[in-house]
Amino acid sequence: LLWWIPADTETGVLVEDRYSIEVGDAMAPTMVAVGILIVSLALIAGAWLGRTKPPADEQEQLIGISPDNFKSVLWMVLLLAGSLVFMRWGGPAVLAVLRSLGADLPEYRLLSATVPYKYIGFASGGFVMVAGLISWIEGRLSWRAVLIALGAVTGLILIYDVPFNSLLLPPNGSLG
Repeated sequence: LLWWIPADTETGVLVEDRYSIEVGDAMAPTMVAVGILIVSLALIAGAWLGRTKPPADEQEQLIGISPDNFKSVLWMVLLLAGSLVFMRWGGPAVLAVLRSLGADLPEYRLLSATVPYKYIGFASGGFVMVAGLISWIEGRLSWRAVLIALGAVTGLILIYDVPFNSLLLPPNGSLG
């Protein structure tokens, strides 16, 4: 929050022009970092205030990692990696399929800031990540998880992409 964001952005949180104040490059990462900081402090305080000593028979289970825990973490890592693959290569893959079907379209890099192409990777990767994590936690895929994932992805697009003309959702900002 205090070092990385200022070092990695060209403008501050707000940019003052002669007659207006606009949102700067550092606004979104600063808001996310502040949110993470607040939630982290709340979790630390909750864990510290609600700390109880586990019974003696459970203390042995807290040491080490069981095969079930390892399998669970492995599934989570694979799910997150898979969603990032969808996010990074979903748009170019859809465009390649459209071109193979005869569509006269330029390369993905030239379309990465145009609707609907700019949403393909973010929407597919975000949907797989949110629906997949909910399904992994619940132990089953449900319509509720699908609807929450659709709402989360749509909400993020409406909050971060629609109001700002110069903002590119991931991964399109790094394709230039």
